[in-house]
Amino acid sequence: MDIKGSRAVVTGGASGIGLAMVEELLARGARVVVADIDGDRARRVAEQQPGASGARCDVSVHAEVEALCDHAYRELGGVDLVFANAGVNLSGPLLKATPQELDWVFGVNVRGIWSTLSIFANRMIEAGHPGRICVTASEHALGLQHLGAGLYTASKQAVLGLADVFAAELPPSVGLSVFCPGLVATELHLSRRHSPFPPADPADLAFSAAILARGMPASEAARAAIDGVMRGDPLIVSHSTSVTAARKRAEQVEAAFAAQAPWTDHGERYNVNNVIAAVMSENEARKA
Repeated sequence: MDIKGSRAVVTGGASGIGLAMVEELLARGARVVVADIDGDRARRVAEQQPGASGARCDVSVHAEVEALCDHAYRELGGVDLVFANAGVNLSGPLLKATPQELDWVFGVNVRGIWSTLSIFANRMIEAGHPGRICVTASEHALGLQHLGAGLYTASKQAVLGLADVFAAELPPSVGLSVFCPGLVATELHLSRRHSPFPPADPADLAFSAAILARGMPASEAARAAIDGVMRGDPLIVSHSTSVTAARKRAEQVEAAFAAQAPWTDHGERYNVNNVIAAVMSENEARKA
């Protein structure tokens, strides 16, 4: 697939990595629908970018994602690329989080990804044309990077699990990539402005802003994501430091199996795929 002349949708496209994705896609010759919960800002972005159009979409609301898909197909005549990038964060320890905070973060970061993936992938399949979808997870999906972002970390690990299953279910015509960036200079610290919660403490907000300001430029992260999608990479990373947590998780898994459940051929009798195949075979034999 050539980006030039392609038709793309970017959620969370009015700021941060999403905006940088929009700008990079347009620079490479794509036409883009800029979707964001801040519809006015999405439309302002589009007005300044030839080849773009703006739309409001709260990805945590399934019906709004359906409406976005309908809008994109009408506006563009089809969709080749989808970047499910919208995401939020509420800083703080899990021990102090509330059910309402969990519901909101998971509503955007997990349900939003599921809705975007399922709706656009099904439309691509129904239309009979190939496409590629990229979901923005995080380095937090690969292992615990740091404290203070518990709900965000849990939600991004859930995104990786969703993507694993979708990748196995999707036909070869629809490619799927998971983007796991590290620290990027974005407005993630301002997530509360679109939440039902009161503003963050000014000192905490300033602290978070200072950290994010030292992150990778969003344009660099966006290029990494788009290049990875066009290569067909299932997992896209952008920060070399992210590997530390990933290695720690891998080492823990390897050590646990070595100590508690070392490999034996006898253990294959509990392999779920083998059990499913055996049950299906037995059912077919009964029918015959």
